[in-house]
Amino acid sequence: MAKETPLSSRAYSKRRLIFFTAGILTALCTVATQFQVITGSRDVDESAHVQAKFRAAVYAHAAFIPRDKTPVSRSQALENMEINLRVFRKQAAEAHKQNVQILVFPEDGIYGMIFNRETIYPYLEYMPDPSIETWIPCKDPKRYNETEVQRSLSCMALENGLYLVANIGDKQPCDPQTDPKCPGDGRYQYNTNVAYAPDGTFLAKYHKYNLFFEDQFDTPEASYVYFDTPFGRFGLMTCFDVLFKEPAIPLVEDYNVTNIVFPTAWMDALPLLPAIGFHSSFARTHHVNFLSANIHLPSFRFDGTGLYAPDGAIGFHYGRGDEGLSPKLVVGEMEVLGEAETRAAIASDHAAAARLDTSEIRIDDYSAPFQSELFGDMYTFRTLDKPASKIGTCQGRLCCELEYAIQADTFSDNELFAIGAFDGLHVLEGTYYMQNCALVKCAEAMNKSSCGSLVFNSSTVFTKIALRGQFQTPYVYPQVILSDSEGHLQISKPGAWHFTGSTIETSHSFNGTVLNAILLGRDYTRDDASVGGNSGLHLVVLFLVLISGLLGIKLIT
Repeated sequence: MAKETPLSSRAYSKRRLIFFTAGILTALCTVATQFQVITGSRDVDESAHVQAKFRAAVYAHAAFIPRDKTPVSRSQALENMEINLRVFRKQAAEAHKQNVQILVFPEDGIYGMIFNRETIYPYLEYMPDPSIETWIPCKDPKRYNETEVQRSLSCMALENGLYLVANIGDKQPCDPQTDPKCPGDGRYQYNTNVAYAPDGTFLAKYHKYNLFFEDQFDTPEASYVYFDTPFGRFGLMTCFDVLFKEPAIPLVEDYNVTNIVFPTAWMDALPLLPAIGFHSSFARTHHVNFLSANIHLPSFRFDGTGLYAPDGAIGFHYGRGDEGLSPKLVVGEMEVLGEAETRAAIASDHAAAARLDTSEIRIDDYSAPFQSELFGDMYTFRTLDKPASKIGTCQGRLCCELEYAIQADTFSDNELFAIGAFDGLHVLEGTYYMQNCALVKCAEAMNKSSCGSLVFNSSTVFTKIALRGQFQTPYVYPQVILSDSEGHLQISKPGAWHFTGSTIETSHSFNGTVLNAILLGRDYTRDDASVGGNSGLHLVVLFLVLISGLLGIKLIT
């Protein structure tokens, strides 16, 4: 269950993903609001962990997306949602067959997307507060009206004997005459994660705080929501939340969360923010298990689902190639992480970063610096012009250094790599502060201005990468993305490389066709709290992208 306690108000920031090339414009943004804390109660004695591992699953779901231009009836909304719920039931049964103990479904996986405030309403359900009442919807379906979806999810958990996390819409009544924040239609509408116990009990609900241009939903008081199991404490976040301090950082630093359950509808944004790269980097940096379930519509760039441990990927699904185009239940065995162990690992990484001697960072003269755009920001790059060397680049207060080696027979003029540095306030559709070191493959071998552009394939085999940076923040997120000549993206198995606070270093046996390696630093204290962005325009673009894909039309952007 979850119970509420207050927290002081703060301003927040906004952010966006960009839809790259091939007719797809990707954008990421966030909404600034004030926040309040929700903490969870202990349904299970955490000291009573009796198992060293647990079985987890995340489902990459090819969601059915209704095309409602006007509000539909409740019965039609249920009929639409039932198309997705039938798939969920089948996957929950399959998870049960594989002895899964916790199963996570994606954001927007039940009702789809492209709604406004009125068209989403028939899909919403009233949800009671699980911190103050115990309810098993599967056994008590008539306690509240119009809770068919909650009953269905509760029954899935109960019938398959597992913890289940999904994403639906919550509606809460309010009175505009007594509540100055109450919308004029007399209700709050929230993008909501829900969690159910193996006996079907409604355990927790979490209202998404960092909305992604979601005009159909209200911005809630921020909350930290978790639930306890015999195999650890699980914190709830949704999609865009992972990029910001609230609620992510307090969950892992203040509330002893060692596992994150993460329903998401993430549009892939190489090279900086591919789902499999950035989501796995959160697990690395915070030494937690990260269970990420994403919508799986690769033709629209919704892609990348996985189970990520502190030392690498347990399993993931990425949608390029014939096999990748299909939905998939990703199942894996994960370590039960102890609070003390996690805190000690984080402290060790922070100490290692603090000890970095920036005076040793070397800037070779053989490669002249140049500027090129990556994710809307101008980076200072230097190209890798030798098969092996140590090279550095600086921008602002940040210096980055790369020591590398490339397998001789794959080093050629046909592929160009560069190391770039960015230190500054990101300002496109929201403002937030980053310090990034980025090793990237350039889209065109003879065009330096293509360094930072979208590219999927690589034939260059690296045998060594040691990337480090001089960061002014302890929150540095590392990722190494591999690929091949066909553009099949991969992330390394556990042990292929190590991260210590501000350094990525590959193992002695490392041998991979690298697409990029990123150290993404987030200085949350320097984020600009201003609110901006044109959410209406974003929704129009997203609608055109989805519909054009369904109709087989290519957009020119």
